Amino acid sequence: MQISNREKQIIESLLKNPHSFLSMQYIAQTLGVSSRTVHRELKYVEASLDAFHLSLERVPRKGIRIQGDDNAIEALVEVLAQQKIQDFSIEERKVIIIYALIKAKEPLKIYNLANEVGISINTLNKELDALAIELARYNLKLKKKRGEGIMLEGAEVYRRQFLADTMLQKLNATSMYSVIEDHFVYQTLNDTNLNNLVDMTQIFNVERMLMDALSELPYVLTETAYLTLTLHIVLAIERIKNAERVSIDANITDSLKDTEEFTVAHNLTTQLSEVYQVPFDFEETIFITMHLRGAKRKADESETTSDINTDTKALIQAVEKYAQMKFSDNETLFNGVKLHLVPALNRISGGIETFNPLTEMIKSDYPTIYNAVKFGLSEVFPKLNFPDGEIAFIALHFGSISRPAVLKHVLVVCTSGIGTSRILSSKIEANFSNVVVKQQASVSDLKHIDLEQFDYIVSTVAIDIKRPYSVVNPLLPESDRLLLAQYFEASNEAQSRYTQDATHVDYDEFMQFSLEGHALIQSISVCEMTDNNYIDFIADYLSEHDALNDVAHFKSALNYRNHLQGFLMTGTDIAIPHLVHESIKRPAIVMVRAQNGVELKDMDGNMNTAHYLAHMYLPEETTARPLVSELSLCIMDYIETPSTLFNDDTFVVDYMKQALMNLITKKLTNTE
Repeated sequence: MQISNREKQIIESLLKNPHSFLSMQYIAQTLGVSSRTVHRELKYVEASLDAFHLSLERVPRKGIRIQGDDNAIEALVEVLAQQKIQDFSIEERKVIIIYALIKAKEPLKIYNLANEVGISINTLNKELDALAIELARYNLKLKKKRGEGIMLEGAEVYRRQFLADTMLQKLNATSMYSVIEDHFVYQTLNDTNLNNLVDMTQIFNVERMLMDALSELPYVLTETAYLTLTLHIVLAIERIKNAERVSIDANITDSLKDTEEFTVAHNLTTQLSEVYQVPFDFEETIFITMHLRGAKRKADESETTSDINTDTKALIQAVEKYAQMKFSDNETLFNGVKLHLVPALNRISGGIETFNPLTEMIKSDYPTIYNAVKFGLSEVFPKLNFPDGEIAFIALHFGSISRPAVLKHVLVVCTSGIGTSRILSSKIEANFSNVVVKQQASVSDLKHIDLEQFDYIVSTVAIDIKRPYSVVNPLLPESDRLLLAQYFEASNEAQSRYTQDATHVDYDEFMQFSLEGHALIQSISVCEMTDNNYIDFIADYLSEHDALNDVAHFKSALNYRNHLQGFLMTGTDIAIPHLVHESIKRPAIVMVRAQNGVELKDMDGNMNTAHYLAHMYLPEETTARPLVSELSLCIMDYIETPSTLFNDDTFVVDYMKQALMNLITKKLTNTE
């Protein structure tokens, strides 16, 4: 049972007067908060009471009281006495304070704000001082009025920017809650379903309209840019409803109204106005135009000019001069910096500051280059003010060239050590040229592995180890690639811990791997399922083929594995149910076509329909894990045409035979 401190205080107030009705005002005065705060908390109070078969009885002009059996009330009292309260962290308090300040049209009382987040006035003042520094980067400032309270001052465009960046951080974090306009939602730390974080229906609807509109542009945006733009538009809808509109300098509007992006933004806002019944004015359309022009773009960028080429060369030469390093004649650096400069210049001209989570780390890892880039930008673009985040993004391009990347050896972990770990390994090596995945392991394998031999550890699930590690989606979306870049690209100082062993092949291990690999290939089959209970279906199938020791144990383990992390690959209708378990007698691969579809949780925690299921199962004592994992790569190759795999067992068998031969060759030559 998860419960906040405020929720517990309300319940305890009601329990102290079990037979009396308490008014909202009385409870609010007792807790030192507003009646509105009590009203907002009551839905969480009712949810907690419901777990004990209790409810709130409401009587107009009297108030509320707890209703239910005395034994249930006693059980609640006992649980509350033992309950560990979830108090807000500093970061969580910061978001609540930001949200309150941005929404407020009048000064907020310091006393009420302190009570809202459950801290003293002295502590709140210290946190406000720290927040003021962060707000200043967005041209926002806190103003205290004696006897009235505190207010946030600054243009609406900067308020939206700050709130959107804060939301973006929370959407990429594992906080207790996330925030969207008028929508605080609490969650357990183990629940990563975004539907429990924000109003995802509106976000998805806006994103679809945005993607349709952007098809008219000559360039493609990155995934993070799509999310950022979507958040800005969702915020715009809600802020316009509350009569909060942006005001944009006339010089900017004149320069943007004839651009391709303005045409796209105009068509988009017309559609948004019809769907959400919200009047987007000219400035709001310009606001979206600014963000379209400033959005990060993929490598098929077509909006380049001779001026950009000249400016890019000039910047590289300036950085060379200030850093006393050689960068000229590097085509990779030139193309990377040029690609970044186009949207960066648009962002700065429009007064937009993009969020860069790596800023402080880049300043620390590349101090000379960061300062050289800062001075170089001032020299080449003397009329523009580049914020720290933009400077850091550009410095990272130079930093990756300035010194050779140290080869990093990584351990990849998933619950079973097959399937998703192989997909993740291939994604990591494809995105980071200086990384080699030396081993894939299951969670249970970790206690037998010397973790010190690896430079870093990446997992698809939370693991209990003392070494630093990152949890990412196996498909490695852009936000996770950016997270891993902190360790694989920006920090190249540490040397690799891994030492290559002398060439040696153990005969018994080699023969066991070869024989088990052959047996696994012989087990491959393709079939069709009409029932939608995939666990019962595969359990019956494996039992018929004498592949299980304990059917009930197997079904329970497979169900639990799906609960930990979804089998369905996000954005596809292909699932990879896989398990390494003591209940499995022998290896098996079964490619199943689900005639009626199966509702499964995907790798992002959302429920969707799978029409193809690649079942992969291994006993605990086996050497065949690397071979099974190769099938995951095959599935990724045919993700757009799954019928090729799920209708032809000969094709799959031939692929796996070749995979086995490749693995055998690597073992013999010790080139794994």
